[in-house]
Amino acid sequence: MTFRVAAAAFAVPALFAAPAGADPVRGAIVQLEQKLGANTSLVVQVGQNDRYGRHDRRDYRVNQWGQSQREVRALRRDAVQACRRVVAKQAYRIGYRDVDFDNDRRVRQIGPHGFRVVLDDVEFENRRRDIERDVTCTIRRGQVVDIQGLPAHGKRGYRHANGRRGY
Repeated sequence: MTFRVAAAAFAVPALFAAPAGADPVRGAIVQLEQKLGANTSLVVQVGQNDRYGRHDRRDYRVNQWGQSQREVRALRRDAVQACRRVVAKQAYRIGYRDVDFDNDRRVRQIGPHGFRVVLDDVEFENRRRDIERDVTCTIRRGQVVDIQGLPAHGKRGYRHANGRRGY
């Protein structure tokens, strides 16, 4: 029998007995000690201390998907950046040469890695006119899967009665 197997065999009863002996109400800590050899022992401490236990003010909260506030903040920031990047790219493809974003935005988490971002009053500019629209993006795992609110492609020039185009 190797030393590791012996240590595990001695530790099993201590690991089952320690949680039963702990007192979560008063915050008592139960310590079980098992001698393994001449210079070796196994110590198991179970319990909670008010300093680092359930009354700890440093305790961070998690959302319904098990994410801390710091993780959610980083995911929200990445979602807003992805939405702005894709809106600017799509607007350029449509024919708008400049897109101005205000700081007005609403971000709602719709899954562990999904967000719905509403950008208020996005200004699309081309050489003739400016259009302000609210744009909504749906982001899943950092990728924009849906965009709503982009202005339609502007018609350039005018049409004559016989159908030919001109300026």
